[in-house]
Amino acid sequence: MGRVLGALVGASFFLWIAGTRALHPGEIGWLMRYDWPIHFFGWHFFRSEPWRWPPGLLGSYYAPIGTAIGFTDSIPLVAFALKPFSAWLPATFQYIGLWLCLCFTLQGAFGAWLMAQWTPRAWVQASGAAFFVLVPALLIRIGHPSLCAHWLLLWALVIAVRESRTPVRPFEWAALGAISGLVHPYLAVMVLALLAAVVVRPSSTGFSRKALGLGAAVTATVAGWWAAGLFSVSGAEAMATEGLGHYSMNLFSPVTHAGWSQFLPDLPRATAGQDFEGFQYIGLGGLLLLLVAVGVAVGGAGRRPAISADGRVWRGFGAALFVVALLMAVFALSPRMTAGASVVVDMSGPWAERFAVFRATGRFFWPLGYLLMAWALAIIATRLPSRVALTVLLSLVIVQTLDLHGAHEERRRGARDPDFYAWANPMVSPVWDRALPEYNHLVLYPPPQCGPSPIAWEAAAHRAGLHGLTLNAGGVARPDDAARLRYCHDLGEQVKGGHLEPRTFYIVPPSEVERIRQAAQPPAVCGVIDTVSVCVSAESYQRWRDLALLQ
Repeated sequence: MGRVLGALVGASFFLWIAGTRALHPGEIGWLMRYDWPIHFFGWHFFRSEPWRWPPGLLGSYYAPIGTAIGFTDSIPLVAFALKPFSAWLPATFQYIGLWLCLCFTLQGAFGAWLMAQWTPRAWVQASGAAFFVLVPALLIRIGHPSLCAHWLLLWALVIAVRESRTPVRPFEWAALGAISGLVHPYLAVMVLALLAAVVVRPSSTGFSRKALGLGAAVTATVAGWWAAGLFSVSGAEAMATEGLGHYSMNLFSPVTHAGWSQFLPDLPRATAGQDFEGFQYIGLGGLLLLLVAVGVAVGGAGRRPAISADGRVWRGFGAALFVVALLMAVFALSPRMTAGASVVVDMSGPWAERFAVFRATGRFFWPLGYLLMAWALAIIATRLPSRVALTVLLSLVIVQTLDLHGAHEERRRGARDPDFYAWANPMVSPVWDRALPEYNHLVLYPPPQCGPSPIAWEAAAHRAGLHGLTLNAGGVARPDDAARLRYCHDLGEQVKGGHLEPRTFYIVPPSEVERIRQAAQPPAVCGVIDTVSVCVSAESYQRWRDLALLQ
């Protein structure tokens, strides 16, 4: 019952914020902002491609270089599950809205499941789950949907707490590893670190069985990464990106609200990246929760925790898990540690470049944040009478809600604004649907990765994906820069030399139309569809010349 109530808390909160329109699979206008286009269009192309090996490789998007579904953050777990049914799905189909709703629902359910390790009272479980749902670091992640799966961290904590009393279940560990590997690498690394802490803590379960569970989790995670195509780009230089130190956590981040609090004064940050990737504000209710738990624990109020009959096991479990979570929190600070607007320690240098694979270090505070919250909830749930615990938790949930109300209301209003779902699509003419099927490739000259593009790549991606054409544009988390530079050079030489491929449809800047027409051999025709300047070979144009006038 508690898990059902927790799930309802999570789902209700998300739907109150976002409404139901974003859940509609055909509604994509709202996805044409932030990083959402990358996530959507990765799936949009992947669904119509033949299976490759590994299965996550993606050749028609960001062509001819290609990428992988893991590098578009299109949630490979869902993409793999839906791809076999693509023919039965609508031509335009997005699952990001449903995924976000599922993440909040599971956040509540797993939060209640974690609470169930300490109390059988369903309403106490649901009240505790509300804290996990209302963590600001979760809601701010909706711009990066795959990273909203914080419930994976809660699942790892459930395993950690439960393992102190029950045998290790290697299959469950493997399932958690596989799912994490098919959702996002950052979350997978955090999950594996938490599971490793379970292995080293003292317990009645033999070390060999725990090691077996961890081995299964690691193997399944790596298999997930491989399937998603994350090993298709190799080498530290290719995997590392800029931003190490910029996207870090500040020492004051847990109390720095960056405009989210109604009551507390804000504190300065050292970098703009700390407003998002390093955003770890706990909320006034969460801060008070920690203070109350410390008071109860130090004061010895109520009864002894019922987490384990053996207090030494609980202390050992807590030490191992807290040490691992604390080490991740230290990494969250990055080699350039900051407090407020000041740099406390700067150890940046060539030695740290290998860590740029995980440049957004600020995210690594999440395990410690959830662990501290879980500890506080455990203290209150086990050392206070049930009615008192419920009263305390509900009161602090109200404080948390009031403190964050302004930020919540702002996002709620934005999600209900008709402009939020509007999309200025420059390719609306039915001519596109008749002409593009005559070609195999849609080329922007130049594409965004090579220079100023003639139109926004999202519109071209939508049309190309609908008709099974490749597209030489798109967003990629880890591009092959050497291949990109070669392609940009070769494309420029090809078009400037007038070598237009007969099975390729070109979208070009208006200023280049006349030069392309004059240089083209064999002859090319150019013109305007909607407001978009296009060029194609004169021979291919004959197949659809009655649809639009090109010269």
